Amino acid sequence: MRSRGAVPSAVHVLLSLVGVFGVLFLVPRFGWGQTVSLQTQVIYATNQPGGVDSRLGNLAAELEKSLPYKTYQLLDSPRGSAALNQTWRTGLPDNRSLEITPTAIQEGQYSVTVRVLGPGGQQLVNTMVRLRRGSTFLISKGAPYKDGVLIIAISAS
Repeated sequence: MRSRGAVPSAVHVLLSLVGVFGVLFLVPRFGWGQTVSLQTQVIYATNQPGGVDSRLGNLAAELEKSLPYKTYQLLDSPRGSAALNQTWRTGLPDNRSLEITPTAIQEGQYSVTVRVLGPGGQQLVNTMVRLRRGSTFLISKGAPYKDGVLIIAISAS
């Protein structure tokens, strides 16, 4: 004779196992609990003579091909990391700031929200970007600086 308590407890054990294995399957697939490494380069671009900063490496050719400036100078290379839906912040020249929030990781692609804020906190740039691992996205609008502009290169891994 079977006891009435045996069936529900077997069902509970089975459901618990399904729940644990389901979470173990979903966490890596959708990025839950993962941290995104962020690399940025803050670049001053102007039409004044001066050439391209050698520290820009392979990015220099892309800048020269894509943008109309004569001089590209690397100002800073901040790095950081953020969990999904957590914001990483760094300072920019002229009391501005950069905020990057990873919102999804799926199949080697990162979805991130990027904001550049002015000195008073006003939004100069607010955009959603999808990056493949190892690719670079350039923000080249919305940030005048000295007699040129700030360009922000963003990569994620």
